[in-house]
Order: sequence, then structure tokens, then C-alpha cells
Amino acid sequence: MMQEFVQQIEDTIREATYDMHTALPGTISEFDPSTGMATVKPEGSTAMKNGKRLKYPSIVKVPVVFPQAGGQDAVIAYPVKPGDGCLVIICENDLKPWMSHGKETESDMKFDLTNAVCIPGLYSEGNEAMRKAIDEKAIVIKNKDMEMMLKEDELQIEYKQNRIQMDKDRVRLKCGERSLAVNQERVEIDGDLFVKGSIVEGG
Repeated sequence: MMQEFVQQIEDTIREATYDMHTALPGTISEFDPSTGMATVKPEGSTAMKNGKRLKYPSIVKVPVVFPQAGGQDAVIAYPVKPGDGCLVIICENDLKPWMSHGKETESDMKFDLTNAVCIPGLYSEGNEAMRKAIDEKAIVIKNKDMEMMLKEDELQIEYKQNRIQMDKDRVRLKCGERSLAVNQERVEIDGDLFVKGSIVEGG
């Protein structure tokens, strides 16, 4: 009798969670930067009450999360394109009142796929920037060939053969085979110097 009672509770809980979604990986299909909304395809499938599995449908008008504050005056934005991986988070309540700035709806859907938000950047593999960040104990910002590495005591910016390097003692700029180094005592130039304008000596 007790075993049947426990089984009935488990079956009831399982049935109640069939339509409940929390978070899952996904792929961005479309993104509109003017609205900040994306079309997202969650990965995998969900179990139906009849035991069959059904692939997740695409979700439209999904708000995309970018780091921003100060009334959106301070923003970190980056390119988002079709095929990018993301984390799809399913909110507890209907997002329409929030998206319409307080306009109430009669929807009582909880943890429904239509209540999704999207955080870009979830992939199943690591990359070179992650490895370098760990090895160098640094923050690495990379956009194809342009890379900035911020360490505790040094800043480096590289683009192909060009580099800017700064630490507490020196600032060094390298452009191809030419370089300029500045420290507290002097300025070192490796290469020809062309001056347009006056050179004024100061005491």
C-alpha cells in the first residue's frame, strides 16, 4: 500500500513537470539589434505525457541579455549572428507585462517556453582565448585577429604584427619592425623619425 502511494505521488509530480521548463542550451537563428530580440532553437527534445519525445520548437521574440546598466548608458555589446550558441532561461511568469512596461495580461503560464530569455555564449567546447586567460591569469577580449589581454600588472593589445604594451614602468608601441618605448627616463625610437611641426626644448 505504501509503495503504491509513493508511486502515485511520483507519477503526479512527474506529470506536473511535463510542461515545466527551466534552462537548456540553444542556438540563435535570428537576431534583431533594434529590438534586442532573437529567434532561438532550443537543443534536444522534451518528453510528452504519452511517453513520446518531441523536439523543441523555435521560440520567437526572445530578449537577449547584454551587460548594461546606468539606464543603458553603460553597455558591453558584441556581434550576435545565426548559429551562435546560447543559454535559454525559462522565466517563472509571463514576460509580456515586463516587456510592455507594466501592462497586465491574463496569462497564468509558468515556466512556459514563451517566457524565455537568451544569454549568448554557451558552447560545448572551449577556445584559445579561454586557455590564454587561464595560463596568463588575465582577462582576454578577442575579436578575430584583434586581441586585448588585461593582466594584474600589464596591458597588451595586439593586431597581427602590431602591439601596444603597458606596465608600471614602460609603454611600448610596436608597428611591424618599428617601435617606440617610453619610460620615466627617456623615449626610445627604433626607426626613422619624421616630424611635422616644431620641436620645442623645455627645461
